Amino acid sequence: MGNDRRLKGINFFGTLDAFEREYGRVARDALLEELSEPLRGAMTHGEVVASGWYPAAWYDALLQGIVARTGGDVDLARRLSREAVHNDFRTLFRVVRLFMTPARALQQSVRVASRYIDGGEIEVLEAQDQAVRYRFREYRGYTRLMWWDFIGGIEGVLTSLGCEDITARVLAGGNDGDHHLELQLRWRS
Repeated sequence: MGNDRRLKGINFFGTLDAFEREYGRVARDALLEELSEPLRGAMTHGEVVASGWYPAAWYDALLQGIVARTGGDVDLARRLSREAVHNDFRTLFRVVRLFMTPARALQQSVRVASRYIDGGEIEVLEAQDQAVRYRFREYRGYTRLMWWDFIGGIEGVLTSLGCEDITARVLAGGNDGDHHLELQLRWRS
């Protein structure tokens, strides 16, 4: 775990807020109580802050807790992430929507991702008007749930920029223990 990625606390809060919007405050409180230590204590005692960095294993534990509580799967993690990012764009990043095309936003993902994930490499292999192909490397500690959460975040950016009919296709990697993912995204503007 020593070289696993770390994620910003804002990731935890965005996912929890999306979970609460869908399932309610009571479900959120119950979820937090069901988490294992040390994550439960850190979350319930305010030790996780938006600007702090936390182990990938903690974020995976949060996603695993959500799936266990709801009977969901990777589609739930994907949907909650998409909704969290879309909500951020409706509030914090409203202005970005006015000036950024979908293709340009996805090409800037290398810089943007570093604000949310400590480390990892992103390579844009191909960028077209309504498609992009990525290669993500060195995402140590990532699980299948985390990869689909990541994909949901990218879809959230596209949705916020007015894209429709978004399809994500995993070309390689993206399973538990895979440190890499090759992903193709297509959409209609």
